[in-house]
Amino acid sequence: MKYFIPLLFGSSCFAGQVALFQNDSLDNWHIVGPQITFTLEDGVLTGEGKEQRNTFLTSKKSYGDFYLKVDVKIIRGNSGIQVRSHDIDNRLVGYQIEADPSPRAWSGGLYDEGRRAWLQPPNEDVRDTFKLNAWNTYEIWCIGPRIKAKVNGKVTTDFLDFMDFSGHIGFQIHSGDSHVMWRNATIKEFNNEWTQTLVVRSLFDGKTLNGLESVGGGTWTVENGAIVGRQTEEDAVTGLMWIKEPCENFAIKLKYKIDKGNSGFFFRSQQIPNDNTGIKGIQVEIDRQPDCGGLYESGGRGWLSKPSKQFSKYDQWNEMMVYTCGGNVMVWINNELVVDCNTINPLYPERLDQGAFLNNFAFQLHKRQDVEVRFKDIEIVVPKYVNEDGEEIDMFIGCGFLH
Repeated sequence: MKYFIPLLFGSSCFAGQVALFQNDSLDNWHIVGPQITFTLEDGVLTGEGKEQRNTFLTSKKSYGDFYLKVDVKIIRGNSGIQVRSHDIDNRLVGYQIEADPSPRAWSGGLYDEGRRAWLQPPNEDVRDTFKLNAWNTYEIWCIGPRIKAKVNGKVTTDFLDFMDFSGHIGFQIHSGDSHVMWRNATIKEFNNEWTQTLVVRSLFDGKTLNGLESVGGGTWTVENGAIVGRQTEEDAVTGLMWIKEPCENFAIKLKYKIDKGNSGFFFRSQQIPNDNTGIKGIQVEIDRQPDCGGLYESGGRGWLSKPSKQFSKYDQWNEMMVYTCGGNVMVWINNELVVDCNTINPLYPERLDQGAFLNNFAFQLHKRQDVEVRFKDIEIVVPKYVNEDGEEIDMFIGCGFLH
C-alpha cells in the first residue's frame, strides 16, 4: 500500500486555499434556475430574488474531494450551499448544506436538493450555532463518500453517501423573497493531481449467496432479499458468513435487523481454522443492547470503543455505515455517529490488522446463543486514486484531515 502522506494528515491541508471568486469576477460562474441578480463587489457576493423556484449561482467547474470555507449572512429568506451537484433541466440537483434562519433552525444540516430531501438534519445541541443578522462561517469537507460540515466551528453534518463523488458548487437564493450575502469563499482541492476511480459495488445480489462462504455453526439462507442467519443455544461453534474480498480501507453501507441474540460485522479479519470462535479481527457489534455499533477486537484487545447509548432500533431495519482512514474507523447507526476510534495497536503501529488477513469481511452468529439476524443492501466503495505516473493510493485522499 502507498500512502501519499502530505495530502492525508497535518496542517498542510490548509495550504493551497484558492479564492472561488477571482478579481470580483463571475466569469467562471453561471445561474441555474430563474435569472435573478447576483452582484460581486469588494469580495462580497450578493443575491436577491422573489421567484417561485430556487436559483443557484453555480460553478462551471466540477469538484471532487475538497475543503470549502465561506461566510454567509442572510438578510431575509432561506439559503444553502450546494456541493457535488448537477444541472438537470435548469435545476441544480444534489447535496446542500442548509442555511436556515427560521425557528426550525436546521442550519448546517444536509439536504438532497431535488432528490431525497433531508439526509441528516443537525442535532438539537448545534441548532443555536447559526447567528441571525450576522456573518456565519461555513466549512464543508467532501472526502470520498464522506460529507462533513461546520457552522461557526460546530459540527452540524457528518455523513456517508454513495450517490455523488463530484459535481458543481452552488450558492442558493431560495424561492420566495430571499436576500443573501457571501464573502471569503475559498476552496482547497485534495485530489486535483490524482484521477479518482471510486465505484459503488454491491456485495450481495439480493437473491443468492454467490460470492459468500459460510463456515462454522448455524444456518444461512436468503429470504425476501436478505441474508438470514440463525443459530441455536446448543451450537458451541460460532457461525460465520465470509465475503472474501481483502481490503484495508473502504466505506460500506448495509442494513441489518437483529431479532435475537448476538451478531456482528467483521472487517480486517482472518479465519482461524479448528477454533470454536473461528475468527480474529475487528467487528462492529450487532445486538439488542446499547453497545450495538461499538468496535470489538476478537482474538485481541476486546472492546476498542463501547457506546452506552441505544442507537439501534428493535424489531426494525437499521442502517449501518462504516468508514476507514488508515487506523481511524467511524461507525454510524441510523445516521448517528456512534464510533470515531483509532484502532491502531500500539504494539504493532505499522500494521492495521496485526498481521495479514486472509478473508476480511464476515457476518457472525455468536456461539452458544439463540441468534436470528438479517442483512441486506450491502454496498461498498474502495478508494483508488492514480496519478499521471501510475502511482496508486488506496486511502481516501485528505481523510485524515477530517479528524
